[in-house]
Amino acid sequence: MRQATWLSAIVIAALLNTDVCGAEHPLLAGAATVDITPAPGLPMWGYSNRTDGATGKLDPLMAKAVVLKAGETSVGIVTLDLGRVPESHVLERIRQQVREQCGLANLFITASHTHAAPSLEGGSEDLRKFSEAVGDAIVRIVVEAAGKLVPAKLGIGRGEADLAHNRRKYLPDGRVAMQWRNAEREPTEPVDKQFVVIRLDRAEGSAAGKPLATLVHYACHPVVLGPDNLQYSADFVGAACERVRAATGAPCLYLQGACGNINPYVDKTPLADGGVREMQQMGRALGDLVLSVSKTIETKPLDQAAIQFDAQVIPIRTRWDIDAAEVRAVLSQAYGPRFDNYLLAMFKDNIIPCTLTALKVGDAFALVGMPGEIFVQFQQELKERSPVANTLLVGYTEGYHAYFPTIRDAAAGGYGGKTATYVEVGAGERLTNSALVELYRMSGQLHDQPRAQDFNLLEYDDVRGK
Repeated sequence: MRQATWLSAIVIAALLNTDVCGAEHPLLAGAATVDITPAPGLPMWGYSNRTDGATGKLDPLMAKAVVLKAGETSVGIVTLDLGRVPESHVLERIRQQVREQCGLANLFITASHTHAAPSLEGGSEDLRKFSEAVGDAIVRIVVEAAGKLVPAKLGIGRGEADLAHNRRKYLPDGRVAMQWRNAEREPTEPVDKQFVVIRLDRAEGSAAGKPLATLVHYACHPVVLGPDNLQYSADFVGAACERVRAATGAPCLYLQGACGNINPYVDKTPLADGGVREMQQMGRALGDLVLSVSKTIETKPLDQAAIQFDAQVIPIRTRWDIDAAEVRAVLSQAYGPRFDNYLLAMFKDNIIPCTLTALKVGDAFALVGMPGEIFVQFQQELKERSPVANTLLVGYTEGYHAYFPTIRDAAAGGYGGKTATYVEVGAGERLTNSALVELYRMSGQLHDQPRAQDFNLLEYDDVRGK
């Protein structure tokens, strides 16, 4: 068994480090999926008023991977039907084992943030085993996807989905009231209704033109199901992706956007009021919209298929001095055991190590991963200011550090503004600006060293012909 695994690793590493696509098809892609639904009984993520563990499975929790390769650079994009990604020590083991088994060094690991999955934060031995099992599953599907690389074509499309609202309602006096549910679809702002579809097709052979994978980016909390639901579920994300998979025959990966202040209109629908039905309807509605856009996409080989990847740790200060006894007392009372047993161990010298991840695939698209619940304004800002046409902010990536509000929202308070956030005021702005710097660097417009031509001035009179 060990010898077979070793030989497989050599073959896969050879594929990753050998240009088998030629000049006409400079992009290679492969995909793999696995069901990671555990046995019933584990504590569930997302709602603090749950007291019992999961009683069963409503729909499967999936881990999915797409590996992209261009030239000598490869990256694995992994999506999880979980509330968050595994903790840092598990992520580090994943990276190490993937490097050892197939030579792939770059991983973009993100979660959909469903509130109907098991917790991944410390706790019982059963939760620890589940977290390690998720890590094993990620390694397995990344290695499998890397072993199935074929020449690929890529295309991107956009559409609008009116399925969500901003749950923070500003009042005339500047206070914020939480509007969790909005079944009447009262207009709210800001909301990013745009969804983006990235379609990967086979480029050669008898299966040329057939889908390899679909990636969907949209910003909305997966909380159609409420705390009365005790069955594992990917919520509307799972229903949407299954709709696309069934129609295309290829995996559908969901990239959760900056949904920190964005809820579905039918937030936390009680089971007795049709919660499962509402969840499935929303998912199918989004899936149908995705399929409609996907049919209009023309996939083609990329003109420039260079892959650029960067993961940098940015030290973010805590919002309050955690070493102060009075601060600890307030936060312990507000957050309970999670603060005492988990968060305190993560804070050292009031610094939070936040991983900012940037992935650029040619001139086609860029993903910016941030480790938490990012307010939608940062997603909109990235789209407006980025040098890459299709720049998608993906939350819950490479870590989880709760809410990242705007400065205004941090001052106004409310959930995510002062409650359920512990990063310094301005942390979201800092991560956004750091991401923009990296994207400009990847686009060749910023350089690590000064160049002689950078000091040549362009005179306006010369431009207009005088």
